[in-house]
Amino acid sequence: MFMITPLKKAVIISLFLLLIVQNIHAKEEKEENDKKQKSYSSSTSFSFLMTSGNTQELTLGFDTEQNLKFKKDQIQFKGSVIYSESEGSKDTEVYYSHIEYKRTFSSKAYLLGTGRFERNVQSGYNYRFALSIGAGYAWTKSKKIEFSSEAAFGWSKENNIKKTRDETVLLSFASCSVSSQLKIGLSDTSEFIFQEIFFLNLENTNDYRLSSLASLAANISSYLALKISYQLKYNHRSVPGFKNTDQYFISSLVFNY
Repeated sequence: MFMITPLKKAVIISLFLLLIVQNIHAKEEKEENDKKQKSYSSSTSFSFLMTSGNTQELTLGFDTEQNLKFKKDQIQFKGSVIYSESEGSKDTEVYYSHIEYKRTFSSKAYLLGTGRFERNVQSGYNYRFALSIGAGYAWTKSKKIEFSSEAAFGWSKENNIKKTRDETVLLSFASCSVSSQLKIGLSDTSEFIFQEIFFLNLENTNDYRLSSLASLAANISSYLALKISYQLKYNHRSVPGFKNTDQYFISSLVFNY
């Protein structure tokens, strides 16, 4: 008669547990490798509102972020449009886009170069164009929380709407910017992002700008999410004849890849 001694039982149980642990480790390693090997990611959001009857209003929102990653390099494109009209009259028309290149030279530090374009006639400028180079540092980067900062110097060119004449307003100047971004994973399906950008005209330090963005997104499937965001833009020296603060509150449907 075949007998299983306590020693054999311990060996069998140990081997069984070892197989389970190895399987879990292999699965986690595969998921991590798949994540690292994913060289392209995309996120695009849409928002839409239309009313008719006593009031006729139309609001459209579009935002996209495309990321292409290599071993040490990353290229990012971002673009957004906000458009609204009421009773046939245009209320808001905002365009923004940038392309950014990052080169990592350590686990937390990287160099970056950015080209940016924006247009907002209702805030007084036909366009603002900027080129900059700088560096960034990821202070912490984990599954639950990411916090990074960037600083850059560059050149800016603007074309403003002339409601009133102001000879002291420079339309081409050297500039610098400092930004920070915080990402918090609230759960496996939701994320909070806060970003702050400070922009300074180096040839007129009274001309500085602040931009704050806060967003909360919750996944409803592998590729779809709901997002609400709030953005505040402050121009200390606004275009003459225009207000210095703009605010946007948007809810949208997001397609992720």
